[in-house]
Amino acid sequence: MTATIRWWEMSDGTEMVGFFKKTFFNKYPRLDWLQIDISSYCGAECIYCPHNAYKKNWVSRFFDDNIYELLRPAFQKTRLVYLQGWGEPFTHPDFFKFLDLAKNTGAMVGTTTNGMFINRQLADQIVDRGLDIICFSLAGIDKKNDAIRKGAPIEKVLNAIEHIHRAKNKYKTDRPNIHIAYMLLRSGLSNLEKLPGFVSEIGVDQTIVSSLSLVTRQELIEESMLAESEKEWAELRQKFLDIRSQAASLNTDIHFHIVAPFTERTNCSENIPRALVIGSDGSVSPCVMKNLPVNGKIDYYFNSQKINYQPLNFGNIRHDPLNVIWNNPSYRSFRKKSLRYLPGSCAKCYKQFIDPVNPADSYWV
Repeated sequence: MTATIRWWEMSDGTEMVGFFKKTFFNKYPRLDWLQIDISSYCGAECIYCPHNAYKKNWVSRFFDDNIYELLRPAFQKTRLVYLQGWGEPFTHPDFFKFLDLAKNTGAMVGTTTNGMFINRQLADQIVDRGLDIICFSLAGIDKKNDAIRKGAPIEKVLNAIEHIHRAKNKYKTDRPNIHIAYMLLRSGLSNLEKLPGFVSEIGVDQTIVSSLSLVTRQELIEESMLAESEKEWAELRQKFLDIRSQAASLNTDIHFHIVAPFTERTNCSENIPRALVIGSDGSVSPCVMKNLPVNGKIDYYFNSQKINYQPLNFGNIRHDPLNVIWNNPSYRSFRKKSLRYLPGSCAKCYKQFIDPVNPADSYWV
């Protein structure tokens, strides 16, 4: 059995020369965002989440704080470091250490949370330590949310948002910006028109309305299809535009990230040339959809067909620096191809059918 040689532990002179030669000629990329799955632990049981659907295969783990330290050079060239992936980020005991390190490089830092851990004390820390964006997940504006996002009741989310507002007033700051990640299922379309008034009333800066782009269960296929005809889709799309206008009149932003039926495939919506994801195990992927923390065989649904899930990563920061991984030939080739079409297993992914409704919304960060 061959022992793994980690790049920061090399002692042999020949190895070191080769390593530094390779590293010196591989520049760190300038990224719009770098997403890190710092924790795949979560106590909620949302009906649409892979964490719930793939329980038997799920690997719950924390991102290694020693490995995180090695990302400092990458952060210096990254606009936004996003501390969240497939779990609840505030379960990680070193969340604020991660926040401080990234902030000290000059990057903005954001996270998405279910809100269940946020009390007055934690809200004070979040604001005092300078988090730039905090996004709360919802799938409804009333108790209907609780049936979908089991274990993350809306009342507790609203309390968490209020704690953040109070702390911002206490520290006399406008940060963090408060966002909502709103999951729109077909059964929730009737409440959508109430969304602008709801988010305006609770003081939300920006709301991202998404539909299901990873369908983990057969019974969710219908929930993921927001329209059944081109006419129905055109009417729904106009409703989205009207909701955006209504939100603007209430001094809040609502953006859409919707899987569009009856639409030709487009480039991947995940900004592959200028963004990446690091999984909780250190693996580097082009997007979060290709970095599920699972073991064994799992399936998902695409165009009503069951598809075997295939992860995709181009290296691991435990073994190579991020700049070396970014510049390796296979990853460079993948990024180039992605500008024309999605190669390999990415071809069967709804992220290539995203309609931002307004083209200016393609990337909202």
